Amino acid sequence: MANASDLAQGRIPDHTPIVGSDGRPVGTVDGVEGDYIKLMRDEAGQHRWLPRKLVAGFEGGMVRLSMPAAQATEAMVGEAELAQAQSLDPDAGAAFGRPDDSGPHGSRAQAHGPKGSPDRLKGGQRPAADGGINTHRK
Repeated sequence: MANASDLAQGRIPDHTPIVGSDGRPVGTVDGVEGDYIKLMRDEAGQHRWLPRKLVAGFEGGMVRLSMPAAQATEAMVGEAELAQAQSLDPDAGAAFGRPDDSGPHGSRAQAHGPKGSPDRLKGGQRPAADGGINTHRK
């Protein structure tokens, strides 16, 4: 039987039912693989995986998630998506709508260049005629 410390260490017993925060069933644990809970095969014979971070706790012999069952179903990934997410492919995050962390983020970072670059000036600074930085205001 699992307890809170087992869940914190990623140990969830096989064949444990998973329910959403609304008490509706989501699936049954087939195993834990890294940061994902592998669910038993669905009616189509396919495995699905849930991110382990969605687990809110263990009560009444069931794994309870931090979101309703319908949202948990949307958060599930298939085998191809899981392989892509776990690969070293820099585009792996694109399938999940995440940036690739290749550069500065946000509109200001892109408009002013990366930190430490000569294109990034602090408030009140402006480029001097000789290419340096003039910190005196007029």
